[in-house]
Amino acid sequence: MVAEDVKFEKLPFWKKYLLFWGPGGAENLHDWLDDWEIEPVAVMPIAFLLLVWLATILDPDAIAGTFAMVVALSPVWLPIYLFVFFWSSWIHYIRLLFWFDQKHILLHIELPPEVSKSPLAMELFLSAIYQTGGEGDFVSRIWKGKVRPHWALELVGNEGRVDYYLYMREGWRNVLEAKLYGQFPEAKVTLADDYVDRVSFDPDTYGMWGTEYKKTEIALPIRTYIDYGLDKNTDTPEIQVDPITSILEHMSTMGPDEYLWLQFVIRGHKKDEWHGFYLEKDPYDVGVKKKLKEITEAAVKRAQDLVTGDEAEKKKVGSRGSTLLSPGEREQVEAIEHSKSKSLFDVGIRGLYIAKMDKFKGINTPNVVTMFNAFRYPGYASFSPTRGQSIFTYAWQDWNNIRQNKIKKNLFFQYKHRAYFAAPYDQTPSYMTTEELATLWHFPNSMVKTPGLSRVPSRRSEAPPNLPVGPANLPAGKAGLPQ
Repeated sequence: MVAEDVKFEKLPFWKKYLLFWGPGGAENLHDWLDDWEIEPVAVMPIAFLLLVWLATILDPDAIAGTFAMVVALSPVWLPIYLFVFFWSSWIHYIRLLFWFDQKHILLHIELPPEVSKSPLAMELFLSAIYQTGGEGDFVSRIWKGKVRPHWALELVGNEGRVDYYLYMREGWRNVLEAKLYGQFPEAKVTLADDYVDRVSFDPDTYGMWGTEYKKTEIALPIRTYIDYGLDKNTDTPEIQVDPITSILEHMSTMGPDEYLWLQFVIRGHKKDEWHGFYLEKDPYDVGVKKKLKEITEAAVKRAQDLVTGDEAEKKKVGSRGSTLLSPGEREQVEAIEHSKSKSLFDVGIRGLYIAKMDKFKGINTPNVVTMFNAFRYPGYASFSPTRGQSIFTYAWQDWNNIRQNKIKKNLFFQYKHRAYFAAPYDQTPSYMTTEELATLWHFPNSMVKTPGLSRVPSRRSEAPPNLPVGPANLPAGKAGLPQ
């Protein structure tokens, strides 16, 4: 018997094989397939057909009886299956129509010439755009396909120029501009053509490496700007260390025909949903409770292992609960509780590196993988690649780049349309607070001298209110004077 604390993937091959036939064998098989980067959806149909073929040879009567039972029970299971199929197809269709019916725009944000505010200002802006409404009632959701708005916060490196962009529904433009100017009055926000259209992507002429990212923990937050001390000493920014500068510097190194794009697609978090029906379960709340229980149980077990007395003594020690937490565990619990007081977003993160074939630099591929390494910190959540081209490890996963080219085209399409929550392009998001988002997408202070970072050239100011207005201040010809 293998101890429960020994992970399946660390066992030798022969033990893995034996565990396929024990309790939890299906889960063990799935883990084994994951080790070899084999998609279960591609293997299981073949395995099922082989099983049916073998059973037909050994006991044809059993197969005939099973088939007869399935046909006899079809009045029960077939309507249920058809309902689920047509209902999900209808919701996908009606939401897709609603999504494309909404006009979206892209705003280009030039940073103020001097940024003296901490990322708290960006957090306040993100809190202001937190929106869980806009879906209407149940009928509006299932008949008109209404969904709550989503936004895209983008950080873009185009041929060495680094820019901030904000993607949204057109109707929100005035509101968002006012909220952004409220925090950064010296910034400059303009309507922009989509920079994605400048790249006519084709796998034959452009190289690409792209991936999506996910948080490694549902409940644990990442280390935020408060933990880095960016909310303090704003008068002396030269002593601060901002991890976002590593991303900005990397983007500024892009040369001609090279592009590095980072995208955060966000929407206000609500409970879990199944095709228009909101469920009682909230994955984030479930994750929080599970993580807190895991931390407490680990502390209790560690303390009980140090007790050499009888079971009664161990139970007495275990009753002390949270008082047994180590400083690191207590810090994790405090971080989770702190996050629960913030507005929560569903977040999808993508990163793309695109370049002309003769300009494509392979070294940028691992740099995209490790894009968020500067935000890693022991005891906190971090980011790891998922989906996209990061799934390819072994030669049998692709043949003649057929799958890779398809995934590249899908990534480019989904990036261009900022598709993450709209069916059929919806994915499982990460859950992040306004504080976490502001850590990843904020305006760095003026001490950051990244070349190519788009800033307003000079400080803009209003004319003095007591400026006299009269003939002396008017151009010649405007005050009745000879020209």
